Amino acid sequence: MSLEILGVLLHRNASEITPAGEGPSFDAAMIGEMARAFDANDFDRVLILQNSYAPDPFAIAAHVAAMTRKLAFMVAHRPGFIAPTMAARMFATLDNLSSGRAGVHVITGANDVELQCDGDFHTKEERYRRSGEYVQVMKSIWSAQSPVDHVGDWYRFRSAMSELKPVNGSIPVYWGGASPLALEVGAEVADVYAIGGLKPLEDMRETVAQLQQAWARTGRKVRLQTSVRVILGESEEEAWRNARGVLEGLRVKGLEQEALVAQGAAAVSTGMRLDPRLATTKGGSGRAELEALAQGRELLDKRLWTGITKASIAFATPTLPPALVGTAEQVADAMMDYYRMGISGFLLRGFDLHADIAAHGRELIPRLRTLAAAHDETVAEPV
Repeated sequence: MSLEILGVLLHRNASEITPAGEGPSFDAAMIGEMARAFDANDFDRVLILQNSYAPDPFAIAAHVAAMTRKLAFMVAHRPGFIAPTMAARMFATLDNLSSGRAGVHVITGANDVELQCDGDFHTKEERYRRSGEYVQVMKSIWSAQSPVDHVGDWYRFRSAMSELKPVNGSIPVYWGGASPLALEVGAEVADVYAIGGLKPLEDMRETVAQLQQAWARTGRKVRLQTSVRVILGESEEEAWRNARGVLEGLRVKGLEQEALVAQGAAAVSTGMRLDPRLATTKGGSGRAELEALAQGRELLDKRLWTGITKASIAFATPTLPPALVGTAEQVADAMMDYYRMGISGFLLRGFDLHADIAAHGRELIPRLRTLAAAHDETVAEPV
């Protein structure tokens, strides 16, 4: 397998435990600092998020492409608001400006209320079917050597064309969503499936098998990726002290946002949103799974800690998946259990966004790359 290390590039240096009002709400200088740090610390790609309140991720990607050398992008993109023919040209342009570093993460949206902020009143099922056709259209435009006509359920156009093609022939399409329809449609069009967060190993094996079967039915191979929240320390004792500090930060943040809601204000932050009117993910199919984990033991498998899940369960969005807690060596060892089952992409994120980039690049990423390379030398790639 080919290991891919990803990070999250936000529009400010913030996390779920950042106090309100700390730093500018949009920090262009920090965006550049973080992008260069990701580039220098051996991250392969960064996710640039999108929701109905956040700054435009495409503009941010174009901005940081000019100041980085090898860092690739996974630009979150919501189908339905612009034509897929136009989106195909936009991504082809970004890909050429960045010498082949563009990627698109299709965000279909889990919460009806939040989608309605941008005027989308379709059901979740309708949105997934629309997303599938949208990706098919983009791929057809990227590969077409002559004008394309299309009449589908959601889009109709005549003589569409892009004179600019992706550098490598196409652009990788990342996909998420755990419903049966999300898997069915994703298996038809997506290249990489993004699992929302870490699960206990037994549960993750079931998820991996389900995903691989869905893609196998279409005759296509899938690359699997997951998000990994990590809390590191120079020693295991220090890591657990840091974990307790995160819990205290979540407690303070919860009180802060409860006060805002009580005052009738909109509780919005880069991290958590307690106000249900502004939920971006509550109601998604993964919520029940996280609620069940929060009722169980705090430490699972080698070092999968549900403490942050328990602490964040009352928040509207996002409920945090379990984290890996330990030294870089211990966390890399635990991550390899997921790599061995077929997950080749890891989106790393801690709770100190800027500082964690260098810490992960210095301590965690080299260990993980060494372990993955050693594993790959002894295991034949599945046909």
